[in-house]
Amino acid sequence: MSKPNLVFMHGEDSFSLQKELQRWRSLFIEKYDETNLETLDGKQSSVEEIAGAISSAPFLADKRLVVLRNFLNSNKAETLKKLIPALENIPDTTVLVIAETPPPDKRSALFKHLTKVATIRLFEKPKGMALTTWIIHRAESYKGQMDRRTANYLAEATGNDLWKLENEVQKLCLFAKDRAITPEMVDALVTGSIEQSIFTMTDQLAKKNISGALKTMKELQSQGQEAPFIFAMISRQFRLMLEMKSLSENRTPSGAIASKMGVHPYVVQTTLKQCKNFTHSQLKRALNKLLEIDRRLKTGGIHLRPREEDQYLLAIERILLSH
Repeated sequence: MSKPNLVFMHGEDSFSLQKELQRWRSLFIEKYDETNLETLDGKQSSVEEIAGAISSAPFLADKRLVVLRNFLNSNKAETLKKLIPALENIPDTTVLVIAETPPPDKRSALFKHLTKVATIRLFEKPKGMALTTWIIHRAESYKGQMDRRTANYLAEATGNDLWKLENEVQKLCLFAKDRAITPEMVDALVTGSIEQSIFTMTDQLAKKNISGALKTMKELQSQGQEAPFIFAMISRQFRLMLEMKSLSENRTPSGAIASKMGVHPYVVQTTLKQCKNFTHSQLKRALNKLLEIDRRLKTGGIHLRPREEDQYLLAIERILLSH
């Protein structure tokens, strides 16, 4: 039987989940007082302690709110199973919120039980146009002005880490004051993601800007990015270009490309422009040579001792520039 006073919040979007918990707490305290709010750490609380909190009567009020954080993610299957009887006997005076991030193991008996009896709140990270809209709304919450083009640009530079985006949006709004936020402001204030740096380097390679590509690669090194990771991201960018070029030439709309490949529409827009600098054969040749690096790495042809890091990066550079 479904229990309206049992709520199960989970998902990858820890930012939105945390905001929702804060909202629940604020509303509850406003109505019932903080005395009847209890938050439990699932890693440190035993099943007996949790059961006791659930069954406790409210103090001079009609309700208690109990928030249990990351119990499923912190305990073994046999421990999780022991909590089920306590959930069967939640008094009407208790509202229990079980919150988990990252998503817990769906195979546990407790997870399966919760999906049957609890009110489910799933928090997934926004993607595509949903992410763009989220950024615009967050800017508006700080009295800022940001159009879709700039929001797309910020999403591409930062990714969909909402905690980081929240900080960057707040910083941009403070800087812009009464002005509209522009892509130029994003360039000046936002620390670009590894994806944006790789895109920039690939664009420089396509335009035969060797000095620019070398500079970007050195910047990635100075940020602590290791050669294998830079290599993997370069490979990813060339795969994106090759697949998008094929889909575009088959008259697939850009929105459908974004959906099919699971990337932000702005990535499609910018990558398709970049594709124009390469032919199919050039992209395939670059990927084949990247596979050659991978093969040599795995068979010991390239060693990754610290003093050979530069040699590895130069090998990547030579292969890419020979497209």
